[in-house]
Amino acid sequence: MRRILSILVLMSMIAGSSDGMTLRECLSYAREHAYKNVLSRIEIEKARSRKLIVASGFTPEVFLSSGGNISFGRNIDPETNIYDNKRTLSTAFSLQLSLPVFDGLVTVNNLKAARIAELRQMKSSETEEDRISIAVVKAFYNVIYCRAMVGQMESQLQRDCKNLRAVEEGERLGVKSGADVAEMRSIVAADEYELTNQSNLLEKARLQLKGEMGMDLSTPAIEVSEEEDVWRMSAEGFVNPRIAEAQMSLLESEYRYRAAKGAFMPRLSLSGGVSTSYYKMMGSGLTAPGFSKQWKDNMGQYVGLSLTIPIFNGTGDIHRLRYARTEVIEQKVRLEETEYEIEKEIADARLDYESAIKECKSASLRYEAEELAFNAVQRKFELGGVSALDLYTSGAKLATARANLEGKRIQRIISGILLNYYLSGEIIANN
Repeated sequence: MRRILSILVLMSMIAGSSDGMTLRECLSYAREHAYKNVLSRIEIEKARSRKLIVASGFTPEVFLSSGGNISFGRNIDPETNIYDNKRTLSTAFSLQLSLPVFDGLVTVNNLKAARIAELRQMKSSETEEDRISIAVVKAFYNVIYCRAMVGQMESQLQRDCKNLRAVEEGERLGVKSGADVAEMRSIVAADEYELTNQSNLLEKARLQLKGEMGMDLSTPAIEVSEEEDVWRMSAEGFVNPRIAEAQMSLLESEYRYRAAKGAFMPRLSLSGGVSTSYYKMMGSGLTAPGFSKQWKDNMGQYVGLSLTIPIFNGTGDIHRLRYARTEVIEQKVRLEETEYEIEKEIADARLDYESAIKECKSASLRYEAEELAFNAVQRKFELGGVSALDLYTSGAKLATARANLEGKRIQRIISGILLNYYLSGEIIANN
C-alpha cells in the first residue's frame, strides 16, 4: 500500500512540473516518506504515551476482589466462635480505592521529566528531519551536476564526431593522413567511454536521491528541475534544534535527579472501601441468600491513612541517586559540547560559503580563458596548423574547466543553503 501511495504521489509531482521534481518537492516528499522521519514521528508518539503512563500515577486505583473457601476438619464455627468439625463455605467481596497523597514529589518530578522528554523527542525529530533534508539537498544537486556532465560529454562527443568527419573528408581529399584519422577516432572512442561513465554516475546519483527521499526504488527514474533563488540569507537568532535538544536533556536529567531524591522522603496514601462476606454450614439445608441481600446485611466500610517512612531498603536508592546526579553532570557536558560543535559548524559553513564565492569566480574566469584557447586551437586544427592530439589536450582542459565551474557553482549553492540553515533554520526559502 505504501509503495502504491508513493508512486501516486511521485506521478502527481512530476505531472505538476513539466521538467521534473523541484528541490522543494523533493524535500516535501522526503519529510513524509523518508524512513527516519517516519520513525521519528513514531518516537514522538511513544514519548507521549510514556508521559501519559507517568501521569496515571496521580489517579486513584480501584480494585474489585472476591474470594471463596471451604473449611474441612476442625475449624472455628462462625456462629458460636468455638472449634467444631463442621464444614463451612464462605465467600467475600470487596471494593477498594487507593489514592496517593504524597510520595516525596517523585511522581510530580517524573511527570515533568516525561513532558520534557516528549518535547526533547520533538526536537530530536526536527534534527533528524533537517539532516535528511540536507542529505536530500546534496543528493539533488549531485543529480544536477551529473546531468550537466552528461550534457557536456554529449556536446563534446557531437563536436569530436564532427571533427572526425572533417578529418575523414580531408583524408579522402589527401590533405589529412591516416594517422590524423586514427587519432580522431581514438578521441571519439574516449568521448563515448566517458559519456557511458557519466551516464552511469547520473543513474547512481538518481538512485541516491531516491534513497534519501524514501522513495520506492521500483519507481521510474526521476527527473529533477533546478529552481532559482531557492535560498536567501536570513537574520541570525535561530536556536539549532540540536542545542534545544541538549538543553531539554539537561532539564530532564535534573527532574530525574529530584525524583531520585524524593525516594528518601515519607510517603502518605489514603485508602477506603466497602466489603461483604457470607458463610454457610454445608449440609445444614439452609438456602443461601441472594447477593443483594448478602451485600446489604453484611456490608462493611473502612477508611485508612497510611504513612511510610523509608529507613533502609538496601542500597538501590542510594545508587540511583548517584546515577541521577552523574547523569546531570554528563548532560551539562554534552550541552557544552553541542554548543561548541554548532559554533564550529557555523564557522566552517561561513568559510565554505565565502570560499565558494571566490572559487566560483576564479573557475568562471578559468573557463572563459580555456574556451578562448580551445576555440583558437579548433580553428588551427581546421586549417591544419595543429594535430588531433593538440586538439584533444585543449579540449580536455576545457572540459575540466567546465566541470570545475559547474562543481563550484553547485558548491556555492549548497554551502549557502547550509550557512542559511545554521543562521535561520530554513533549508530553502519559504514562499
